[in-house]
Amino acid sequence: MHSRKKLFVPAVIAAALTIGSLAACSSGTSGGDSSPSASETVTAATLPASFPKSDVPIIDGTILVARGDKDNGWSVTVQPQNKTGFADAKAALEKAGYKPAAGATDTKAVFTNDKYTVAVGTPGVSVTYLVTAN
Repeated sequence: MHSRKKLFVPAVIAAALTIGSLAACSSGTSGGDSSPSASETVTAATLPASFPKSDVPIIDGTILVARGDKDNGWSVTVQPQNKTGFADAKAALEKAGYKPAAGATDTKAVFTNDKYTVAVGTPGVSVTYLVTAN
């Protein structure tokens, strides 16, 4: 089990490095303007029942994507209420006792505690979390 964990953490870090490109691809815009038009509505998702809400702080905002389970991990994308969502996400994780891993950038970071590894990233304003149980 311990060797599996050692292999898993680098995989999460690699996944964190691709969050920005994956989230950017998921926007699905065809023109140069990525802002929703007045006729477009954003449908809010809800966190899966198994998501560790009390252990993993999620920033305030509209949850755009939320899926996963304890066995496979969770993916959550939030459209924050302000433009400091990524900084707010990092600060909330550190306040909750998560330790940042080396290699963080202005758009991607990985945090760990005894229970979970959380990779956060932003392609712009939205914030994507990849959460896995340790």
